Amino acid sequence: MKIDLSKIKGHRGRSIEVNYVENLSVLEANSNRYVVIKPITVTGSITHDSEGIVLKLLARGAIKVTCDRCLDEFEYEFVIPIDEVVNESDDEFSGEVEDEKLDLTKIVIENVELSLPMKFICSDDCKGLCPTCGKNLNHEKCDCQIKEIDPRLSVLNKLLQKM
Repeated sequence: MKIDLSKIKGHRGRSIEVNYVENLSVLEANSNRYVVIKPITVTGSITHDSEGIVLKLLARGAIKVTCDRCLDEFEYEFVIPIDEVVNESDDEFSGEVEDEKLDLTKIVIENVELSLPMKFICSDDCKGLCPTCGKNLNHEKCDCQIKEIDPRLSVLNKLLQKM
């Protein structure tokens, strides 16, 4: 979405209210492609002050992701505050503003991508997969006996066996 800055440029303290929906079908981040389940809604304000153009926005949406522990797909909802200052003397300013119109799409998508976690976990109590048989321990139990001993502690295990 492009916002016309001519209404606030040169008028310090003047603001523009922002309320729009970014309709993306796919979001690319961290070398992955995520299906957007709920469109990204952006609300907030854009103000011109002594620092430049101040963005105080909130982006909300949801994407479909795969849990890194159990490999189940789930919906990851995000709420991301965007607090940025676009400075007119900055080199990046010319790339974001063209004909006094600020392209918010690039800024919003960049902030969403940077705020996504490196690993997605479906829930705090996700049990993951059995390292032996590969069963999803959230859905079923397995009968595998896992007896991996840290090699650094193998001396203690030998001591226990002597007792």
